[in-house]
Amino acid sequence: MNNEVEMDDPYIDLIDKNWDHIIMMYDTFKEKRPIIEFEINSKKIYSYPAGDYIQSLTKRTRNRTKEQHGEAIKDHQFLLFVKDIKNKKLRSYIFDLPDHND
Repeated sequence: MNNEVEMDDPYIDLIDKNWDHIIMMYDTFKEKRPIIEFEINSKKIYSYPAGDYIQSLTKRTRNRTKEQHGEAIKDHQFLLFVKDIKNKKLRSYIFDLPDHND
């Protein structure tokens, strides 16, 4: 994980600790260019078809998410949503895809 993120972000440590699982979930469905959701309260990681996930969002956030996903694909990145049910938060992140040609 090498993207710039705000240092006071309350979710970044959880993302970092679960990074290998997040990437594994992305890699499993990478040909479908999924959106990944990390539900932190249950510690579950889901992979969703982008179109389905975007349609499940509120009308207010759909267009921005669609733009973010398109840009991420072009830039060899992926879109991760952290869902915190307890605190009623849904936050998006864009991360570089790991280079598996090391």
